Amino acid sequence: METSAAPARPPVKHFATLPNLANAKLSPNGQQIGYITQMKGRKVLVMENVDATDRVLVPGTEKLDIIDFHWATDNRVLIVLEMSAQLRGYTTLISHTRLLAVDRDGSNIAAIVESEKEVEVGKLAATRPKDPPQFQHKILDLLPDVPDHILLSLDADHDGADEVRRIDINDGHFKIVRNDERGIQNWYLDHTGEIRFGSGYIEGTSTFTSSVKDANGEWLPLRKTEWADRYNFEGFSEDPNVIYVTGPGKYGTQGLFTLALDTGEIVSTVFEHESVDVDSIVLHPETRKPVGYRYTVDYPQVVYFDKTMQKVSSAINKVLPNTHNYIVGKARGAHTYMILAKSANDPGVYYRLDFKTKELKVIGAYMVDIKPEQTPSAKAVSIPMRDGSQIPAYLTTPKGMENAGNLPTVVLVHGGPWARDDAEWDWWSQFLASRGYAVLRPNYRGSTGYGNSFWAAGFLQWGGLMQDDVTDATKWLIQSGVAEKDHICIAGASYGGYAALMGAIKEPGLYACAASVNGVTDLPELRSSDKYNYLGRGGNFGKRMGLEGVSDSKISPVHRAEDISAPVLLMSAKDDTRIDYEMSEAMHKKLAKMGKKSRYVMIEDGGHNMDTSAARLTILTEMEKFLAENIGK
Repeated sequence: METSAAPARPPVKHFATLPNLANAKLSPNGQQIGYITQMKGRKVLVMENVDATDRVLVPGTEKLDIIDFHWATDNRVLIVLEMSAQLRGYTTLISHTRLLAVDRDGSNIAAIVESEKEVEVGKLAATRPKDPPQFQHKILDLLPDVPDHILLSLDADHDGADEVRRIDINDGHFKIVRNDERGIQNWYLDHTGEIRFGSGYIEGTSTFTSSVKDANGEWLPLRKTEWADRYNFEGFSEDPNVIYVTGPGKYGTQGLFTLALDTGEIVSTVFEHESVDVDSIVLHPETRKPVGYRYTVDYPQVVYFDKTMQKVSSAINKVLPNTHNYIVGKARGAHTYMILAKSANDPGVYYRLDFKTKELKVIGAYMVDIKPEQTPSAKAVSIPMRDGSQIPAYLTTPKGMENAGNLPTVVLVHGGPWARDDAEWDWWSQFLASRGYAVLRPNYRGSTGYGNSFWAAGFLQWGGLMQDDVTDATKWLIQSGVAEKDHICIAGASYGGYAALMGAIKEPGLYACAASVNGVTDLPELRSSDKYNYLGRGGNFGKRMGLEGVSDSKISPVHRAEDISAPVLLMSAKDDTRIDYEMSEAMHKKLAKMGKKSRYVMIEDGGHNMDTSAARLTILTEMEKFLAENIGK
């Protein structure tokens, strides 16, 4: 009797390859598009007409990756690049961004901030510093009514405070329109283009600062208000006296409200949910005024309170009923929109919508090699914990094996730890499922998105409650019949890599193997070096890292290496600006010296998020071999 052959597994590169079409944007006139794609495993910018003619490609460089771009005009485009480098006074690699401008035909490339020519600053002449500003990507306004100029926020003199410049995008000449202010690194405009809010921290401390310009034009330090201790500023309404804020609502989750500046009182409740927080306010893609909000139960949802945007969104949803559809761009002064449609088994397709003619045209797929019909969906599950509570998680099983049991399984722990997983398509878990593994992604306590209590429960719980939640989720997999006992591997990146190693340490009989990518292996070292890293300066991360009442060395994988008996796979990127790659290297050397089974792979170019095709290909290839050796696929 003949039996049908098992479907061929998609090649590893289909999951490792960077998106074919990402961050697609319409030009102001709506007749051109730009998007980021990959060439030889690196990100490049493509500009072309909407009929795919007159295509121009702008590559990055060996050390500078294109991470974003903006149509400043129909003929000039701003490009944001990122690199890892040392800054004077720092001991580790840190992230930098650079801002360039290029003509639509790919010519006339210019550095907007790094020119050494003299410029006029008020009545004084000044020269840009030898060390260019670390971050150059904070564009506040593309100034459509002031051709060839933008508003840019940047720390030009490296004093930890941003000024706002109006810059000519052709030659870099600028005027300062808002002087820097101690403790302010981020400035925000209202929808009229006026600078009305600033926030940040005082370098070297955890003192956060912020101030808002009220309806009378007076700057009000928020430390002098009672409401700022409870609510966070999110945006300006059309009423100059009313702002949007997020804060605790009646369910204990973060809601969205309007607040009157003159009284400090809540005017209205815009959104509250009994289970999840509001994610963010949504701005109009053209006017930049608040028009809606975003929240995530299992999938990100956008709700518009602007009537026009409601109509456009409803029309799209009727035509594309089986996907989650997002308005990601709009032509200036026209009813032409860019739409991104996604689902649990489809990373996305871009469309161009002419709302006036009702024409919806496919621009292209986010990842061309992914076939949605061959891809499983993630299923939301609620998992009981030992203390009687429950945590949300997402379970992905191989296509056609949704109801199968006793599967070899990977527990994939998200990083952050202040982040969360959802049901959207995920390249790592989808690859593992394509190889026959069930994948569980638990949102342990300490994850964001489920209310302040859920989030705060993870403070000072590294190796404690956060780890116990992952352990309980793993045991649930066995008890529910999903996972095959003795065939479970724990894996993750960044904090997730830490949790993978600690899982092997604390639960030696539970996990058959552990894999860490850019993972934290040395807590004392992270605490020491973090103060030199821009991500750690002035924040509360260090105060919430570790385990209450326990020394860092007691919950540090490299200090607990003797407690590891399961095989370990360690991978790290040499250019990681968050976690020094040498942490993983040192962990491997210690394990090897003790005779433990350990493999270490150093990746030259991937960054903290492993966002090159070569890095992802290495991760997935190594994971496939490691899992086959240890849990049987």
